[in-house]
Amino acid sequence: MADYDSPWKTVLERYFAEFLAFFFPEAHAGIDWTQGYTLLDKELQKVVRDAKLGRRWADSLVRVTGTDGQEDWVLVHVEVQGRNEADFAQRMFVYN
Repeated sequence: MADYDSPWKTVLERYFAEFLAFFFPEAHAGIDWTQGYTLLDKELQKVVRDAKLGRRWADSLVRVTGTDGQEDWVLVHVEVQGRNEADFAQRMFVYN
């Protein structure tokens, strides 16, 4: 099976601010980008352990600072679907 998730994971890591600006401009505007951001992938893996779901490499948990000065966490899940999968709806339900 082709690995379509890890390139998206890399994109999220490198272009997180641009990703949010394009897809979620209101969320982007609420973040103080001068404070940077921290990827919390190890923390995400601790709370998302479900062998039935397989790899979830396109998931990212990111710590940011809001424009109000408060710490916020952003969870991003990117699902690139290139073919029909019988269990797709169930997988999205579980992710949600």
